[in-house]
Amino acid sequence: MSIKATMNTATQALNAQAQSLTNISTNIANVSTTGYKRQDTHFQTLLNHVTPGHGNGPQSFFSVDTRDTRDVDKQGFLQTTNRTLDLAINGRGFMVTNTATDGTGIWQYSRDGALSGKSVKLTTDSDADGQLDQATLLTTGSGAYLYGWQADADGNFNEVDDLTKLVPISVNSNEVFPARATKNIELQANVSAGSSKRQTVGMPFVDASGASRTVTLGFSPTATDIGVYSLDLSSSSTAGAQVPTIVALADAAGNPLPPTVDPVTGLAIPPQVKFDGQGKLTVPASGKLILSIGDPTGNQLITMDIRKVQQLNDSGDLTVFNLDQDGFIKGRLKETYFNEDGVLVGSYTNQGLKSLFKLPLAQFAAQNNLDAKSGNFFTQTREAGERKLLGLESTQGIAQIISGALESSNVDLADQFSKMIVTQRAYSSSATVLRTADEMMQQTRDLKQ
Repeated sequence: MSIKATMNTATQALNAQAQSLTNISTNIANVSTTGYKRQDTHFQTLLNHVTPGHGNGPQSFFSVDTRDTRDVDKQGFLQTTNRTLDLAINGRGFMVTNTATDGTGIWQYSRDGALSGKSVKLTTDSDADGQLDQATLLTTGSGAYLYGWQADADGNFNEVDDLTKLVPISVNSNEVFPARATKNIELQANVSAGSSKRQTVGMPFVDASGASRTVTLGFSPTATDIGVYSLDLSSSSTAGAQVPTIVALADAAGNPLPPTVDPVTGLAIPPQVKFDGQGKLTVPASGKLILSIGDPTGNQLITMDIRKVQQLNDSGDLTVFNLDQDGFIKGRLKETYFNEDGVLVGSYTNQGLKSLFKLPLAQFAAQNNLDAKSGNFFTQTREAGERKLLGLESTQGIAQIISGALESSNVDLADQFSKMIVTQRAYSSSATVLRTADEMMQQTRDLKQ
Protein backbone atom coordinates (compact mmCIF):
# COMPACT_ATOMS: atom_id res chain seq x y z
CA MET A 1 0.00 0.00 0.00
CA SER A 2 1.36 3.41 -0.92
CA ILE A 3 1.62 6.32 1.49
CA LYS A 4 -1.07 8.10 -0.50
CA ALA A 5 -3.38 5.10 -0.05
CA THR A 6 -2.56 5.09 3.64
CA MET A 7 -3.63 8.73 3.92
CA ASN A 8 -6.81 7.93 2.04
CA THR A 9 -7.58 5.06 4.44
CA ALA A 10 -6.92 7.23 7.49
CA THR A 11 -9.13 10.00 6.12
CA GLN A 12 -12.01 7.58 5.52
CA ALA A 13 -11.50 6.22 9.03
CA LEU A 14 -11.81 9.74 10.44
CA ASN A 15 -15.08 10.22 8.51
CA ALA A 16 -16.43 6.88 9.74
CA GLN A 17 -15.66 7.61 13.38
CA ALA A 18 -17.13 11.10 13.01
CA GLN A 19 -20.35 9.51 11.71
CA SER A 20 -20.36 7.16 14.69
CA LEU A 21 -19.95 10.08 17.06
CA THR A 22 -22.82 11.89 15.32
CA ASN A 23 -25.16 8.97 16.02
CA ILE A 24 -23.95 8.72 19.62
CA SER A 25 -24.56 12.43 20.09
CA THR A 26 -28.07 12.12 18.61
CA ASN A 27 -28.90 9.18 20.86
CA ILE A 28 -27.73 10.97 23.99
CA ALA A 29 -29.63 14.11 23.01
CA ASN A 30 -32.86 12.05 22.68
CA VAL A 31 -32.45 9.93 25.79
CA SER A 32 -35.60 11.56 27.22
CA THR A 33 -37.57 11.65 23.95
CA THR A 34 -40.76 9.59 24.15
CA GLY A 35 -40.70 6.59 21.83
CA TYR A 36 -37.27 7.43 20.38
CA LYS A 37 -35.40 4.53 18.79
CA ARG A 38 -31.62 4.65 18.93
CA GLN A 39 -29.51 4.71 15.78
CA ASP A 40 -26.34 2.62 15.73
CA THR A 41 -23.32 2.75 13.45
CA HIS A 42 -22.09 -0.45 11.86
CA PHE A 43 -18.66 -0.52 10.24
CA GLN A 44 -17.87 -2.45 7.11
CA THR A 45 -14.88 -2.85 4.84
CA LEU A 46 -14.57 -0.61 1.80
CA LEU A 47 -12.24 -1.37 -1.10
CA ASN A 48 -9.47 1.22 -1.23
CA HIS A 49 -7.40 0.00 -4.16
CA VAL A 50 -5.93 -3.11 -5.77
CA THR A 51 -2.18 -3.49 -6.20
CA PRO A 52 -0.75 -5.91 -8.75
CA GLY A 53 0.72 -8.91 -6.96
CA HIS A 54 4.16 -10.43 -7.24
CA GLY A 55 3.56 -14.10 -7.83
CA ASN A 56 0.50 -14.37 -5.57
CA GLY A 57 -1.92 -12.41 -7.73
CA PRO A 58 -3.27 -8.90 -7.12
CA GLN A 59 -3.65 -7.64 -3.54
CA SER A 60 -6.75 -5.78 -2.33
CA PHE A 61 -6.46 -3.09 0.34
CA PHE A 62 -9.46 -1.99 2.30
CA SER A 63 -10.56 1.08 4.16
CA VAL A 64 -13.76 1.46 6.21
CA ASP A 65 -17.29 2.60 5.56
CA THR A 66 -20.36 3.01 7.80
CA ARG A 67 -23.95 1.83 7.68
CA ASP A 68 -26.54 3.28 10.03
CA THR A 69 -29.26 1.07 11.53
CA ARG A 70 -32.14 2.05 13.77
CA ASP A 71 -33.34 -0.33 16.48
CA VAL A 72 -37.06 0.21 16.03
CA ASP A 73 -37.87 -3.31 17.25
CA LYS A 74 -36.23 -2.68 20.64
CA GLN A 75 -38.82 -1.38 23.08
CA GLY A 76 -38.12 1.24 25.72
CA PHE A 77 -39.29 1.08 29.32
CA LEU A 78 -42.89 2.04 30.08
CA GLN A 79 -43.19 4.96 32.46
CA THR A 80 -46.43 5.61 34.34
CA THR A 81 -47.80 9.15 33.99
CA ASN A 82 -51.42 8.69 35.18
CA ARG A 83 -52.48 11.07 32.43
CA THR A 84 -55.60 9.98 30.59
CA LEU A 85 -54.33 10.95 27.14
CA ASP A 86 -50.96 9.23 27.49
CA LEU A 87 -50.77 5.90 25.68
CA ALA A 88 -48.00 3.34 25.43
CA ILE A 89 -47.78 0.31 23.15
CA ASN A 90 -46.45 -2.72 24.98
CA GLY A 91 -45.22 -4.88 22.13
CA ARG A 92 -45.07 -4.47 18.37
CA GLY A 93 -46.97 -1.91 16.32
CA PHE A 94 -47.47 1.79 15.73
CA MET A 95 -50.29 4.29 16.12
CA VAL A 96 -51.56 5.67 12.80
CA THR A 97 -51.58 9.43 12.17
CA ASN A 98 -52.08 11.77 9.26
CA THR A 99 -51.13 15.38 8.77
CA ALA A 100 -54.65 16.25 7.51
CA THR A 101 -58.11 15.66 8.94
CA ASP A 102 -59.45 14.31 5.66
CA GLY A 103 -56.70 11.71 5.18
CA THR A 104 -55.13 13.50 2.21
CA GLY A 105 -51.92 14.32 4.08
CA ILE A 106 -48.93 12.15 4.86
CA TRP A 107 -49.58 8.88 6.67
CA GLN A 108 -47.17 8.56 9.58
CA TYR A 109 -46.62 5.94 12.25
CA SER A 110 -45.57 6.63 15.80
CA ARG A 111 -45.07 5.07 19.22
CA ASP A 112 -45.18 8.46 20.94
CA GLY A 113 -48.52 8.42 22.73
CA ALA A 114 -48.30 11.79 24.47
CA LEU A 115 -51.57 13.03 22.99
CA SER A 116 -53.24 16.41 23.25
CA GLY A 117 -56.44 17.96 21.92
CA LYS A 118 -57.37 20.48 19.26
CA SER A 119 -60.76 22.18 19.47
CA VAL A 120 -63.00 22.12 16.41
CA LYS A 121 -66.61 23.18 15.80
CA LEU A 122 -68.96 20.60 14.25
CA THR A 123 -72.04 21.08 12.10
CA THR A 124 -74.31 19.07 14.44
CA ASP A 125 -76.35 19.98 17.52
CA SER A 126 -76.48 16.74 19.52
CA ASP A 127 -78.05 18.16 22.68
CA ALA A 128 -80.54 20.40 20.82
CA ASP A 129 -79.48 23.51 22.72
CA GLY A 130 -79.42 25.67 19.59
CA GLN A 131 -75.63 25.77 19.44
CA LEU A 132 -73.26 23.74 17.28
CA ASP A 133 -71.30 20.97 18.97
CA GLN A 134 -67.73 21.47 20.11
CA ALA A 135 -65.33 18.57 19.62
CA THR A 136 -61.71 17.80 20.44
CA LEU A 137 -59.47 16.15 17.85
CA LEU A 138 -56.70 14.03 19.34
CA THR A 139 -53.27 15.06 18.05
CA THR A 140 -49.67 14.15 18.66
CA GLY A 141 -47.10 16.57 20.00
CA SER A 142 -46.11 17.61 16.47
CA GLY A 143 -49.73 18.30 15.47
CA ALA A 144 -50.54 15.18 13.44
CA TYR A 145 -54.06 13.75 13.85
CA LEU A 146 -54.60 10.36 15.46
CA TYR A 147 -56.71 8.01 13.32
CA GLY A 148 -58.84 4.98 14.20
CA TRP A 149 -61.91 2.93 13.42
CA GLN A 150 -65.23 4.56 14.40
CA ALA A 151 -67.86 2.51 16.20
CA ASP A 152 -71.32 2.05 14.74
CA ALA A 153 -74.53 2.79 16.64
CA ASP A 154 -74.24 -0.51 18.54
CA GLY A 155 -70.61 0.07 19.54
CA ASN A 156 -69.16 -2.45 17.05
CA PHE A 157 -66.13 -1.92 14.81
CA ASN A 158 -65.44 -2.89 11.21
CA GLU A 159 -61.70 -3.55 11.56
CA VAL A 160 -60.65 -3.54 7.92
CA ASP A 161 -57.04 -3.25 6.76
CA ASP A 162 -57.64 -0.05 4.81
CA LEU A 163 -56.32 3.41 5.62
CA THR A 164 -59.24 5.03 3.81
CA LYS A 165 -61.64 3.47 6.36
CA LEU A 166 -59.96 5.27 9.25
CA VAL A 167 -61.19 8.60 10.59
CA PRO A 168 -59.66 11.20 12.92
CA ILE A 169 -60.40 10.36 16.54
CA SER A 170 -62.47 13.10 18.12
CA VAL A 171 -64.45 13.63 21.31
CA ASN A 172 -67.76 15.47 20.99
CA SER A 173 -68.20 17.21 24.35
CA ASN A 174 -71.91 17.77 23.59
CA GLU A 175 -72.65 14.16 22.73
CA VAL A 176 -75.78 12.68 24.25
CA PHE A 177 -76.38 9.09 25.33
CA PRO A 178 -80.00 8.55 24.23
CA ALA A 179 -82.50 7.09 26.64
CA ARG A 180 -82.94 3.34 26.31
CA ALA A 181 -85.93 1.42 27.62
CA THR A 182 -85.27 -1.45 30.00
CA LYS A 183 -85.42 -4.87 28.39
CA ASN A 184 -83.82 -7.03 31.06
CA ILE A 185 -83.75 -7.08 34.86
CA GLU A 186 -81.60 -9.42 36.93
CA LEU A 187 -82.42 -9.97 40.62
CA GLN A 188 -80.29 -11.65 43.26
CA ALA A 189 -82.23 -11.89 46.51
CA ASN A 190 -83.52 -14.08 49.32
CA VAL A 191 -87.21 -14.69 50.00
CA SER A 192 -87.53 -15.27 53.74
CA ALA A 193 -88.72 -18.81 54.35
CA GLY A 194 -89.96 -18.08 57.85
CA SER A 195 -92.44 -15.40 56.85
CA SER A 196 -96.12 -15.91 56.12
CA LYS A 197 -96.66 -12.40 54.78
CA ARG A 198 -96.37 -11.01 51.26
CA GLN A 199 -92.79 -9.93 50.52
CA THR A 200 -92.05 -7.31 47.85
CA VAL A 201 -89.14 -5.87 45.92
CA GLY A 202 -89.28 -2.52 44.13
CA MET A 203 -87.23 -2.42 40.95
CA PRO A 204 -86.32 0.70 38.96
CA PHE A 205 -86.70 0.59 35.19
CA VAL A 206 -86.70 3.04 32.27
CA ASP A 207 -89.86 3.23 30.19
CA ALA A 208 -90.19 3.83 26.46
CA SER A 209 -90.30 7.60 26.93
CA GLY A 210 -86.96 7.58 28.76
CA ALA A 211 -88.45 8.22 32.20
CA SER A 212 -87.26 6.38 35.30
CA ARG A 213 -90.05 4.44 37.05
CA THR A 214 -90.49 1.61 39.52
CA VAL A 215 -92.19 -1.77 39.21
CA THR A 216 -92.99 -3.84 42.33
CA LEU A 217 -92.95 -7.64 42.35
CA GLY A 218 -94.70 -9.42 45.21
CA PHE A 219 -94.13 -12.94 46.61
CA SER A 220 -97.13 -14.31 48.58
CA PRO A 221 -96.77 -17.74 50.22
CA THR A 222 -99.56 -20.21 49.46
CA ALA A 223 -101.51 -21.71 52.32
CA THR A 224 -101.14 -25.33 51.18
CA ASP A 225 -97.79 -25.78 49.45
CA ILE A 226 -94.48 -25.15 51.25
CA GLY A 227 -91.95 -23.23 49.21
CA VAL A 228 -94.54 -22.05 46.68
CA TYR A 229 -95.23 -18.34 46.20
CA SER A 230 -97.81 -16.57 44.08
CA LEU A 231 -96.55 -13.59 42.14
CA ASP A 232 -98.18 -10.22 41.61
CA LEU A 233 -96.98 -7.07 39.84
CA SER A 234 -97.77 -3.38 40.18
CA SER A 235 -96.48 -0.11 38.80
CA SER A 236 -97.49 3.50 38.40
CA SER A 237 -96.99 6.17 35.77
CA THR A 238 -94.73 9.19 36.22
CA ALA A 239 -97.84 11.06 37.38
CA GLY A 240 -98.45 8.47 40.12
CA ALA A 241 -101.45 6.71 38.56
CA GLN A 242 -101.60 2.94 38.62
CA VAL A 243 -101.05 1.23 35.26
CA PRO A 244 -102.05 -2.28 34.17
CA THR A 245 -99.39 -4.92 34.73
CA ILE A 246 -99.01 -8.63 34.06
CA VAL A 247 -96.40 -11.11 35.28
CA ALA A 248 -95.93 -14.50 33.64
CA LEU A 249 -93.49 -17.39 33.83
CA ALA A 250 -91.17 -17.76 30.84
CA ASP A 251 -90.18 -20.90 28.97
CA ALA A 252 -86.62 -21.78 27.89
CA ALA A 253 -87.00 -19.65 24.75
CA GLY A 254 -88.02 -16.60 26.78
CA ASN A 255 -91.67 -16.69 25.77
CA PRO A 256 -94.44 -16.20 28.38
CA LEU A 257 -96.19 -19.38 29.47
CA PRO A 258 -100.01 -19.33 29.39
CA PRO A 259 -101.61 -18.91 32.84
CA THR A 260 -103.08 -21.87 34.69
CA VAL A 261 -106.92 -21.79 34.87
CA ASP A 262 -108.83 -22.75 38.03
CA PRO A 263 -111.13 -25.59 36.97
CA VAL A 264 -113.79 -24.50 39.47
CA THR A 265 -113.96 -20.76 38.91
CA GLY A 266 -112.55 -20.71 35.39
CA LEU A 267 -110.33 -17.79 36.39
CA ALA A 268 -106.62 -17.55 35.74
CA ILE A 269 -104.45 -18.48 38.71
CA PRO A 270 -101.58 -16.04 39.45
CA PRO A 271 -98.24 -17.45 38.32
CA GLN A 272 -96.33 -19.28 41.02
CA VAL A 273 -92.64 -19.90 41.71
CA LYS A 274 -91.36 -22.83 43.70
CA PHE A 275 -88.28 -23.51 45.82
CA ASP A 276 -87.01 -26.96 46.91
CA GLY A 277 -86.03 -28.01 50.43
CA GLN A 278 -82.57 -26.41 50.05
CA GLY A 279 -84.04 -23.06 49.04
CA LYS A 280 -83.15 -23.41 45.36
CA LEU A 281 -85.53 -22.14 42.69
CA THR A 282 -87.10 -25.00 40.71
CA VAL A 283 -90.11 -23.32 39.02
CA PRO A 284 -89.96 -21.85 36.50
CA ALA A 285 -87.30 -24.15 35.09
CA SER A 286 -85.97 -21.32 32.92
CA GLY A 287 -85.55 -19.10 35.98
CA LYS A 288 -87.11 -16.17 34.11
CA LEU A 289 -90.27 -14.09 34.22
CA ILE A 290 -91.94 -11.82 31.68
CA LEU A 291 -93.14 -8.48 33.03
CA SER A 292 -95.72 -6.52 31.02
CA ILE A 293 -96.12 -2.91 32.12
CA GLY A 294 -98.73 -0.56 30.70
CA ASP A 295 -97.36 2.48 28.89
CA PRO A 296 -98.97 5.21 26.76
CA THR A 297 -96.95 3.96 23.81
CA GLY A 298 -97.92 0.33 24.41
CA ASN A 299 -97.14 -2.47 26.82
CA GLN A 300 -93.45 -2.64 27.76
CA LEU A 301 -92.15 -6.19 28.01
CA ILE A 302 -89.22 -6.88 30.35
CA THR A 303 -87.45 -10.21 30.79
CA MET A 304 -86.61 -10.76 34.45
CA ASP A 305 -83.90 -13.21 35.52
CA ILE A 306 -84.61 -14.71 39.00
CA ARG A 307 -82.21 -17.66 38.83
CA LYS A 308 -80.23 -16.13 41.71
CA VAL A 309 -83.28 -15.76 43.94
CA GLN A 310 -83.28 -18.23 46.86
CA GLN A 311 -85.52 -19.10 49.81
CA LEU A 312 -83.78 -19.36 53.16
CA ASN A 313 -84.68 -18.30 56.69
CA ASP A 314 -84.10 -14.59 57.20
CA SER A 315 -85.50 -11.58 59.01
CA GLY A 316 -88.97 -12.09 57.58
CA ASP A 317 -88.56 -9.72 54.66
CA LEU A 318 -87.18 -10.14 51.15
CA THR A 319 -83.48 -9.22 51.11
CA VAL A 320 -81.94 -7.85 47.90
CA PHE A 321 -78.27 -8.65 47.27
CA ASN A 322 -77.96 -7.29 43.77
CA LEU A 323 -80.26 -5.73 41.18
CA ASP A 324 -79.30 -4.87 37.60
CA GLN A 325 -81.31 -3.47 34.71
CA ASP A 326 -80.11 -2.49 31.23
CA GLY A 327 -82.16 0.67 30.71
CA PHE A 328 -80.72 4.20 30.65
CA ILE A 329 -82.17 7.64 31.02
CA LYS A 330 -80.80 10.38 28.79
CA GLY A 331 -77.23 11.34 29.64
CA ARG A 332 -74.43 13.65 28.51
CA LEU A 333 -70.81 12.77 27.88
CA LYS A 334 -68.83 13.15 31.10
CA GLU A 335 -65.37 11.78 30.29
CA THR A 336 -63.49 9.48 27.93
CA TYR A 337 -60.68 6.99 28.39
CA PHE A 338 -58.81 4.31 26.46
CA ASN A 339 -59.09 0.73 27.67
CA GLU A 340 -56.49 -2.03 27.25
CA ASP A 341 -57.99 -2.99 23.86
CA GLY A 342 -57.26 0.47 22.48
CA VAL A 343 -60.95 1.43 22.52
CA LEU A 344 -61.89 5.01 23.36
CA VAL A 345 -64.82 4.62 25.76
CA GLY A 346 -67.26 7.40 26.56
CA SER A 347 -68.64 7.62 30.11
CA TYR A 348 -71.96 9.44 30.48
CA THR A 349 -73.86 11.10 33.32
CA ASN A 350 -76.45 8.30 33.25
CA GLN A 351 -73.72 5.76 34.11
CA GLY A 352 -73.78 4.51 30.53
CA LEU A 353 -70.63 3.46 28.69
CA LYS A 354 -70.25 3.48 24.93
CA SER A 355 -67.40 2.56 22.58
CA LEU A 356 -66.52 5.50 20.33
CA PHE A 357 -63.29 4.73 18.46
CA LYS A 358 -60.66 2.01 18.34
CA LEU A 359 -56.95 2.35 17.67
CA PRO A 360 -55.51 0.16 14.92
CA LEU A 361 -51.94 -1.05 15.28
CA ALA A 362 -49.84 -0.72 12.13
CA GLN A 363 -47.26 -3.49 11.76
CA PHE A 364 -44.46 -4.02 9.27
CA ALA A 365 -42.43 -7.11 8.45
CA ALA A 366 -39.10 -5.23 8.68
CA GLN A 367 -39.88 -2.30 10.95
CA ASN A 368 -36.19 -1.43 11.41
CA ASN A 369 -36.23 -0.22 7.81
CA LEU A 370 -38.86 2.44 8.41
CA ASP A 371 -37.76 5.99 7.68
CA ALA A 372 -37.48 8.12 10.84
CA LYS A 373 -38.83 11.65 10.56
CA SER A 374 -38.82 14.76 12.72
CA GLY A 375 -41.50 14.70 15.42
CA ASN A 376 -41.17 11.07 16.60
CA PHE A 377 -42.65 9.62 13.42
CA PHE A 378 -41.81 6.94 10.90
CA THR A 379 -42.91 6.66 7.30
CA GLN A 380 -43.26 3.51 5.26
CA THR A 381 -40.47 2.41 2.92
CA ARG A 382 -40.29 -0.39 0.39
CA GLU A 383 -37.64 -2.13 2.49
CA ALA A 384 -39.96 -2.17 5.53
CA GLY A 385 -42.52 -4.28 3.69
CA GLU A 386 -46.28 -4.03 3.47
CA ARG A 387 -48.28 -2.36 6.22
CA LYS A 388 -51.00 -4.26 8.09
CA LEU A 389 -53.67 -2.68 10.28
CA LEU A 390 -54.65 -4.95 13.14
CA GLY A 391 -56.99 -4.67 16.11
CA LEU A 392 -55.91 -5.78 19.54
CA GLU A 393 -57.89 -9.02 19.21
CA SER A 394 -55.65 -9.92 16.25
CA THR A 395 -52.46 -9.19 18.19
CA GLN A 396 -53.08 -11.03 21.45
CA GLY A 397 -49.71 -11.83 22.97
CA ILE A 398 -48.00 -9.44 20.54
CA ALA A 399 -49.12 -6.02 21.76
CA GLN A 400 -51.43 -4.19 24.13
CA ILE A 401 -52.33 -0.57 24.84
CA ILE A 402 -51.35 0.81 28.25
CA SER A 403 -53.29 3.93 29.22
CA GLY A 404 -51.68 6.48 31.53
CA ALA A 405 -48.15 5.55 30.49
CA LEU A 406 -45.51 6.48 27.91
CA GLU A 407 -42.72 4.52 26.28
CA SER A 408 -39.32 5.98 27.01
CA SER A 409 -36.46 5.94 24.50
CA ASN A 410 -34.50 2.71 24.15
CA VAL A 411 -31.17 4.53 24.59
CA ASP A 412 -28.80 3.07 27.20
CA LEU A 413 -26.63 5.94 28.43
CA ALA A 414 -23.91 3.67 29.82
CA ASP A 415 -23.65 1.89 26.48
CA GLN A 416 -23.48 5.19 24.59
CA PHE A 417 -20.69 6.54 26.79
CA SER A 418 -18.73 3.32 26.31
CA LYS A 419 -19.10 3.64 22.55
CA MET A 420 -18.11 7.29 22.73
CA ILE A 421 -14.81 6.42 24.46
CA VAL A 422 -13.99 3.77 21.84
CA THR A 423 -14.93 6.19 19.05
CA GLN A 424 -12.74 8.92 20.49
CA ARG A 425 -9.73 6.60 20.70
CA ALA A 426 -10.31 5.25 17.20
CA TYR A 427 -10.57 8.79 15.83
CA SER A 428 -7.38 9.86 17.64
CA SER A 429 -5.51 6.80 16.35
CA SER A 430 -6.65 7.44 12.78
CA ALA A 431 -5.50 11.02 13.10
CA THR A 432 -2.10 9.76 14.27
CA VAL A 433 -1.88 7.50 11.22
CA LEU A 434 -2.71 10.43 8.96
CA ARG A 435 -0.14 12.66 10.66
CA THR A 436 2.53 9.97 10.41
CA ALA A 437 1.81 9.40 6.71
CA ASP A 438 2.01 13.16 6.16
CA GLU A 439 5.42 13.27 7.86
CA MET A 440 6.64 10.40 5.70
CA MET A 441 5.46 12.25 2.60
CA GLN A 442 7.41 15.30 3.73
CA GLN A 443 10.55 13.21 4.20
CA THR A 444 10.14 11.82 0.69
CA ARG A 445 9.74 15.33 -0.67
CA ASP A 446 12.86 16.50 1.18
CA LEU A 447 14.94 13.83 -0.54
CA LYS A 448 14.71 15.84 -3.76
CA GLN A 449 16.38 18.87 -2.16
